[in-house]
Amino acid sequence: MQDPAPARRAGSDSDDDAPDDLPGRDAFVHAAGLADSRAAGRLRVLLARLRVDAPLADHLEGFERLGHFVVAGPPVPATHSAAYARLDMLVQAVERVPAARTRVTACLAAVIGHASAVNLLAVIGLPNDRGLLAETADRLARRLLPAPPDDRDLAEVLGRFVRRPGDHAWLADVALEPLLTRLVAATASVWAPLAAAAADAVGLISTRVAALGLSEQLRARTEPGPVRESPFYHLGRAAPADLPPLIAGCRRELGRAHDVLEHHGVSVDVVYTLDAIERELVRIERLLPLATGRGLAPAQLRQLLADLGGGLVGERRFRDLLADNLRLMARKVIERAGRTGEHYVTSSRREYFRMLGTAAGGGVITAGTAITKFLIKWGQFPMFIDGLLSSVAYAGSFLVIQFLGFTLATKQPSMTAAALAGTIRDTAGPDRLRDLVALIARIARSQFAAAVGNVATVIVVAMIFDALWAQATGAPFLSPKGAEKTMAGFHPFGSGTIPFAALTGVLLWMSSLVAGWFENWVVYRRLPEAIEHHRLGRRLGRARMARAARFVERQAAGFGGSVALGFFLGMTPAFAAFVGLPLDVRHVTLSAGSLTLAISSTGVGEVGWEPIVWGWLGIAVIGLLNFGVSFLLALLLALRARDVPRGERRTLPWAVLRHFLRRPHTFFWPPKDPPGTPAAPAHH
Repeated sequence: MQDPAPARRAGSDSDDDAPDDLPGRDAFVHAAGLADSRAAGRLRVLLARLRVDAPLADHLEGFERLGHFVVAGPPVPATHSAAYARLDMLVQAVERVPAARTRVTACLAAVIGHASAVNLLAVIGLPNDRGLLAETADRLARRLLPAPPDDRDLAEVLGRFVRRPGDHAWLADVALEPLLTRLVAATASVWAPLAAAAADAVGLISTRVAALGLSEQLRARTEPGPVRESPFYHLGRAAPADLPPLIAGCRRELGRAHDVLEHHGVSVDVVYTLDAIERELVRIERLLPLATGRGLAPAQLRQLLADLGGGLVGERRFRDLLADNLRLMARKVIERAGRTGEHYVTSSRREYFRMLGTAAGGGVITAGTAITKFLIKWGQFPMFIDGLLSSVAYAGSFLVIQFLGFTLATKQPSMTAAALAGTIRDTAGPDRLRDLVALIARIARSQFAAAVGNVATVIVVAMIFDALWAQATGAPFLSPKGAEKTMAGFHPFGSGTIPFAALTGVLLWMSSLVAGWFENWVVYRRLPEAIEHHRLGRRLGRARMARAARFVERQAAGFGGSVALGFFLGMTPAFAAFVGLPLDVRHVTLSAGSLTLAISSTGVGEVGWEPIVWGWLGIAVIGLLNFGVSFLLALLLALRARDVPRGERRTLPWAVLRHFLRRPHTFFWPPKDPPGTPAAPAHH
């Protein structure tokens, strides 16, 4: 970091302008107990420029120069950090050289007496009370737009030399505490204005917290009762000495609000508000000793300085701010997807064969979707209309599969990954790893059963349809040219099958996020309750409205995911064509139906075995990428959202591989049911 006034530094290593009461360089270095170095010489020059009777502007400039020296001065040998070593040099000089102590004390007294610390203590490092979007816009504006100088704001003065993460990271070092104690002791007379500023800051923060805690969105999620009995109500009216029990009461209210969010859905704005209140309560606690005149302990002072330094630098950048406030939202979305995923995991042979049956039903519907896709393409509609019709066809077929209780294999991986992550977090004990590997084997064979049921049935239905079409029209469903083009499109290396299949895996994962988000939205808005008590119940009957409410509650995730997946698959090629990107989608079940129609329309004798073999190899690749990409993305997100340690993330894959090498059949075929196994529940 460059010194802001290079012109005035000409000849800065000279002693010509040093007053008589500050020793020369050699005497200064010896008196302060410093090693003779460039940093020691620079420190003496900066101290020489500080004058007790200087005007305020010179004191501000001297303070800024000392700050630059500490955070980004000349290199020095350091045990902890260079900034720590340079601050230690300054403290030694103040302690051992009377003239240095007089000059630094006068400078600090002038700056602290002139510049208000209220904004520094009450605002810097804390989120504002206007919500996530307003806070985001405010942070971006502060980063992009220039701000006029304000010497009356201590935060602005400090921000001139605390700009980058490295400028304040050293403040978190516990070794700094003895050094801060020595600095405060050597300059004790200058810090009195900070106590009054701390009292004002506590009052401002308490008022903000009270307003946030009494907001409608938070009162609806805390213990019902009179507003005047709420700890938030009294927080903004209490004296600093009476705040600790009120802060504890506010935290109990926050705990109740978190419990409500856990059971009734979350909102980004509510999560942001809870986060803001907690951070501001922490700041109040750190300022209370200073505001009540007791003074800060070394550890408290270091923590406060670290918080203020991070706030000055703007360490909580946009991506950090968004990530922190979406963390609970992500966890709730994953948990809801995980509850859905539990229904896709089979345990017994009866469940396994039931999965095959429901997947076969899904294959029948998907075969119809593949046929409908060709009919839409033949219509040669405009690009947007083509994508819209395809989206409606996809979404409609997925909804029919859901409402009939059938299974679509490609919707499983992202859901089962969330269930797996939840089990990783919740499972404990010496057999933890073994149980997790067994669960993964169950997930794998459940997925295999669903995929086999889908693909086998779609092949059979497509062949039957083509035979009926040829009998009714006298020609196969696809022309020879169209069939050859379709088969060529599934070649794993001669087409875009691999990237398109991976992209489809991403879309499958995104649809699972929409499914979890939509269910959370339905629960958060209490839509089932609203339906159950709607005035239509007077005409239709309360029992029917209650059944409709339960239906919406059960089907919300599937509805949101099905509609999202349909539009992702249908509109992605249209949007890609609009912007000139060569992108398409490859869904394994739909692709298997399309390839079967192409083969059935031409016959092996017309095209030979080579394109057919390559086409089915492409289908296998599509399936692996659809399932693998969506499962991996969902699992990574779920592991992070559920705070699963990294060590467990690394050991689990090797344990699964060892189990697969020893007993590969368990990943494809279930064990025999013990006697008396009950019938399996339906899978949706």
